[in-house]
Parts: sequence; C-alpha cells; structure tokens
Amino acid sequence: MAQTLDQKRAALAWGYASAGIQAHGKSYKGLAKGASMLIMNSGLMPTLAFYNGKSKREPTPEACLLNDLMAGLVQRLNPTPTPRDFAGFMNFLQKMESCDYLRYTDEALELLKWLRQFVDAVPQPAEGGQR
Repeated sequence: MAQTLDQKRAALAWGYASAGIQAHGKSYKGLAKGASMLIMNSGLMPTLAFYNGKSKREPTPEACLLNDLMAGLVQRLNPTPTPRDFAGFMNFLQKMESCDYLRYTDEALELLKWLRQFVDAVPQPAEGGQR
C-alpha cells in the first residue's frame, strides 16, 4: 500500500526530531518550534541563511536543523540537479521559477509542521546528556 504525503513527511520529521533532540536537546526543540514563523516572516532563503550564519562552529543545533531542512526538501521534491551543499542549495533556490520557490517554501512549512509536533514526542535523552 502506498504512503500518503503526510506519512512520508511524518517519517522524515520523526527521524530528524529524534536525531536533533538526541544531539542537541532543548536547543534543537526551540529552533524547530520557531522555524515556521521565521520562514513565514522572513522567507525560506533568509531563514536558511540565518541558520547557516549560526552554524560556523560545528556541531550546532542550527546546523542540524539547516541540514534537516535541506535534506528533507531534496528528498521530498527530488530536484535535478541535486544541490550538495548550502551554497549550491541557495544558488539552486535563487535560479528557480517563483512557483517552484513557493513549492519549496510550502514543503518546508509542511515538514516543519510535523517536526514541531515530534520534538515534544520523541524520547528525550538522559538528564546528563541534554544541553
């Protein structure tokens, strides 16, 4: 039986939420909960650029969320050619038609809808491991 789009997004978001919470705890949770509003207020590309700017020292929760968003968009929308890094992804977004850019923005918001819910639901790391 085929999966619905929401099931596919949920599966992606569950994996990202689990890994993000495990690695960064409450910091990742806060970023994931606020990312949708940041995209709606500033736009997709400015939001990705903001997270990239905060990702200079690895590993950061911002770098984790940035990578999750880019990987989720690539996996869900299967762009050709597939951007391999942040600069390539931004260049890819800059050159696309406006209707495609809106599709990427909508997909990011849909993925974040699931991610925002799942960061509360995934198992939390032990008290000593949370940041």
